[in-house]
Amino acid sequence: MFYELYLPFPPTVNNYYKKAAHGGKYISNKGRKFRDDVIDTVKEQMPGVYLDYRLLVEIVLFPPDKRQRDVDNYNKSLLDALTHSGVWEDDSIIDQLFVYRGEVRSRSGSCYIRISEAAPVLKDISWLPAD
Repeated sequence: MFYELYLPFPPTVNNYYKKAAHGGKYISNKGRKFRDDVIDTVKEQMPGVYLDYRLLVEIVLFPPDKRQRDVDNYNKSLLDALTHSGVWEDDSIIDQLFVYRGEVRSRSGSCYIRISEAAPVLKDISWLPAD
């Protein structure tokens, strides 16, 4: 069993948070809008779904243009928005996370998410090189 979501293109972690005057951080207006859009989309595409088991999450980012981007800069805003939407209690239940760069499809960009049960946790990692 798997779930699919089609979401707007997420803001980078650099645009998701802003520094507060007292030294802390807060979610930017752009970040709050993205989070609200994700909440609405989850209600439409996955109503009543709540996941409470170990997960594999695959993300395909379809950027709005051909500028260079670090695909790892989008995970925080995306996974936090999914947490706020109630898909899961916390993204710490994700055991495997894969992020792929897709081609430019539209001027606004988009994002495809596929969520399924995680494979077993690696117990034997003897194949890894020694330190």
